[in-house]
Amino acid sequence: MKTYNEGIWSKTFDFINYMFMIVLCVIMLYPLLNTFSVSISSPDLIAQGKISWYPQGFDIHGYKYIFQSNDILTAYKNTIVYLVIGTFLQLLLTSLFAYPLAVSEFILRKPLAIFVIITMVFNGGLIPTFLLMRDLQLFNTMWAIVLPVAMSAFNIIIFRTFFQDIPKELRESAYLDGANDIGILFRIYLPLSKPLLATFALFGAVMFWNMWFEPMIYFNDEKYQPIQLILRRMTIELNDYTDVGGLQRYIETFNVNPKNIKMAAVIVTILPILFIYPLLQKHFVSGMMIGSVKG
Repeated sequence: MKTYNEGIWSKTFDFINYMFMIVLCVIMLYPLLNTFSVSISSPDLIAQGKISWYPQGFDIHGYKYIFQSNDILTAYKNTIVYLVIGTFLQLLLTSLFAYPLAVSEFILRKPLAIFVIITMVFNGGLIPTFLLMRDLQLFNTMWAIVLPVAMSAFNIIIFRTFFQDIPKELRESAYLDGANDIGILFRIYLPLSKPLLATFALFGAVMFWNMWFEPMIYFNDEKYQPIQLILRRMTIELNDYTDVGGLQRYIETFNVNPKNIKMAAVIVTILPILFIYPLLQKHFVSGMMIGSVKG
């Protein structure tokens, strides 16, 4: 039975927790609200620095420029293609590599595990990777950014650990029913690994969506560039007051503040990821418990 003092301390702790979380949410939401407010606010009020967390005035010329720009729409399509194919390959190849490492009867399990761990410590570096992509003639192809990250040593270890927690009796009974290892992986292990797959699908999707450095190195042709690279280029153009693609001419014609276009581009860029997260939230929360202590 709780004493009076214990009840007071418990309520006080809960109150402080709630207040801390409210303050933390406000701190995290303010930049997003400010970005959205600036993207649709009056250019004159933006220039005067009067926009905080809510919009003032109304101007959507920033969004009009975004959606009428063929470069941005093409970059959106490229990013979605890279994201879907890259994330699928990551999950597929990681599962195929991690499954034999989780099977105790596999003879090469330990040597391959050591090989995976070594790659976590040593890597070729940027210049050798660049030369390799050049020699393989992968410039201006999606494989230049998809293949180098198709398998991660960290992901392989997590997948292997998860597969090892699946009762081996399921695999043994499947063997007795005539199933082979490919069938066991795709019909038993992967259906039981939905939280794991959802978690790393979200990680992979966010990685490919935010990728800009590798495309900047490997994509010389603008028609292959992803949305983040276009956003970076647009920001530089606005800061340098160049007129690439008629951007400055558009600003002068419609009296648009450059921040309108910058913030509109940021909002358009982050919205898809914000919509993906709620769809995977249930599995994501379960997947984050992978490797935790089980009672």
